[in-house]
Amino acid sequence: MLAFGPLLLLLVIAIAVVVASSRLRFPYTAALVLLGITIGFLGQQVPLLGLAHQGTSLFSPELFFYVLLPPIIFDAGLHIDFRLLRTRAPFILFLVFVGVLVTTLLTGFVVAWLVGIPILAALLLAAIVSPTDPIAVVDLFRRRQVPAELSTITESESLLNDATGVIAFVVILGVIGSGTWNVVGSVEEFAWLIVGGVAVGLLVAGGTYLLHRQLHDAAVETAVSIVAAYGSYLLASDIGASGIIAVAIAGIAVGTWVAPRTIAPEVRASVGTFWNVVVWVDNSMIFLAMGLLVAPSDIIEHLPLVLLVLAIIYTGRAAFVYVHRPLSRALVGPQAQLPTTWYNVLTLSGIRGAIPVVLALSLLTSSTSLSPGVVQTIVGVVVGVAAISVVGGNLAASAYVTRRFAPSAVAPDDPPP
Repeated sequence: MLAFGPLLLLLVIAIAVVVASSRLRFPYTAALVLLGITIGFLGQQVPLLGLAHQGTSLFSPELFFYVLLPPIIFDAGLHIDFRLLRTRAPFILFLVFVGVLVTTLLTGFVVAWLVGIPILAALLLAAIVSPTDPIAVVDLFRRRQVPAELSTITESESLLNDATGVIAFVVILGVIGSGTWNVVGSVEEFAWLIVGGVAVGLLVAGGTYLLHRQLHDAAVETAVSIVAAYGSYLLASDIGASGIIAVAIAGIAVGTWVAPRTIAPEVRASVGTFWNVVVWVDNSMIFLAMGLLVAPSDIIEHLPLVLLVLAIIYTGRAAFVYVHRPLSRALVGPQAQLPTTWYNVLTLSGIRGAIPVVLALSLLTSSTSLSPGVVQTIVGVVVGVAAISVVGGNLAASAYVTRRFAPSAVAPDDPPP
């Protein structure tokens, strides 16, 4: 159960970490995870105001998916430039669908072959680690002179990766539960999760358009955006569609079409500030909680499999990112290629974060045919992959972006013109 006192203390700790990491030029998400690991380890030795037990509470699937995640997805959608998204849509969709599908299958079959766990369990593990979470990298983009197109590609791919990863998890878990694999049924379920999510997102965005046309009050219009974020997720979930896709589409539609036409600039700045605060608090709590969940002994126990999975998913990501160069040159022409620096950044941005951990933890309370030993292996490997990826991946990506792109002349919190 969540306790307000420890949560408030976690927030104070997060503020101190951000201040310190900015001075030390250290990725704040990596710092939060490392500090969470330290608190969790010490909490096993001495009482620390109940902090060590807050990780499990914050990472309950209900709280994470229904409370913490919708604002993060919605705010990311608000910042995506749809014109740039449309320009690079083929590349983004290639990474999200072909790249994720092939990497998931490859990871699953290799793990099943080398480790000897059931193939469906291995595919479930592979699907769980597919969502990317480049929060610190995107935050750094806003502090450096990173082209808007590169930022749009990274954020859009991450949003859709989250959705496809969760959808693949749901489909494979359903197959495990039923004991049979109905290919047609799985394809239909996958399609409905996507199509239904898109439809709900557009429907909610249309509703906000009608409301904003009648309003000229910052507080009320901020409330409308809250309803849009949570309402799209809940409505999509109620009809069996993807809540993540619904929130993402709603955010993109509101940011691209609704806000410029119906919300005054000063109100947009106020709404944007609200979401900046909410998302920062959510992310800070999430990464601290992730660290609290990590037991170094568990990582050591599963280290060979953790390293194997990391090697496969990062090799697969690099392959599908860099293959874009020859493919685009052959199909479209040299003008369709991206700069080499962009390919490097996109490869390094394939960081695994909170969503895989929550999906893995949900297995502990789910009724499946998987043995307790297999479930514990999946959870241990996923937590290890996420912890190493968040710390090591963020350090590598941040170092590369800092070296390749000059500081931005505009403060990251300044409202857009």
